[in-house]
Amino acid sequence: MKLRLSLLTVTASLAFLTVACEPINKLTATKIKDILDHPREYENKEVTIYGTVTNAGSLLVVKYFELQDDTGTIKVVTDKLLPTKGEKLRVTGRMVAMEIGTERLIVLRETDDVKSQREK
Repeated sequence: MKLRLSLLTVTASLAFLTVACEPINKLTATKIKDILDHPREYENKEVTIYGTVTNAGSLLVVKYFELQDDTGTIKVVTDKLLPTKGEKLRVTGRMVAMEIGTERLIVLRETDDVKSQREK
């Protein structure tokens, strides 16, 4: 009986932690809109964002994916394996702004391990 109760407690705890992770990730991550609206405040600083992968690809030797949260979308440049579309990720990196003429491209250069949380 005690074993069954212990097993039930562990199972319920794991289920709760699985459900609770996404709101915690959203609360602790920097909003993409904040980065895009105030790039000078984040330039060359380490930032953590959380969102859903909307696109992934590579351009010659540069691999990147787009991450979208409730406030916007940003490109993330990575050396790691590209994530799949629809995957939920928490990514830590340095914000870099590149200017070509009058155009400004703001990207996050991934520096930390990608922590993936798949939701289907």
